[in-house]
Amino acid sequence: MNEQKAFYERYWQDKHIKINPFDHRPNAFTDENFMWHLKFFKPFIKGKLLDFGCGDGNFASRISSYCDSVCGVDIAEIPINQAILNYPKIEFKLLENGVNIPYPDSYFDCIVALDVLEHILDIEHVLKELNRVLKSGGSLLITTSELTRIKIILIASTSLDNYFYPTSPHIRYFTRKNLEDILGREGFKVQGYRKNRTYFGFIPQGQMVVALKKY
Repeated sequence: MNEQKAFYERYWQDKHIKINPFDHRPNAFTDENFMWHLKFFKPFIKGKLLDFGCGDGNFASRISSYCDSVCGVDIAEIPINQAILNYPKIEFKLLENGVNIPYPDSYFDCIVALDVLEHILDIEHVLKELNRVLKSGGSLLITTSELTRIKIILIASTSLDNYFYPTSPHIRYFTRKNLEDILGREGFKVQGYRKNRTYFGFIPQGQMVVALKKY
């Protein structure tokens, strides 16, 4: 885990090898992109919200007016320090030991994990932690990658070596089916799904998922 943390400190400084054309630090949410996410997720945003993998805090700041309170956690100190500086009214913390969420059981009503799960080494542990700190019936709001057969063929025929380059921070690749399966195994039930933009009008760039805590 120390190696993963060290990587993300370099990542936030743009000091890692960037070959994958989609491998870049996350940009600040534009008004249009924020509203795109809000339109789908808004019915499930409420109470105490955790922004898991909050980065520099931009989304946490934007979403704060739609819920009672917001907290943010991340693995890397550089974006957390930037978030604390830019948004002093919001509580931001580092993940304990790089993996554990520093909040008690059943603390949050809602958790967002935007473009985060594809970066996670131990997805089982992270989902268990998200389940632990979420209240029963609470919402886990996810955006992440989505692979389809057509998308795999397109990647294989145009940019296979670059897309799967070894220094890419994307280490997990989800389909709609296997994401729903792993969520179900870790105590969540998928409540809603939407393509997160498309290529050519039908190939998903990613997926947006609402999952409710079952137990």
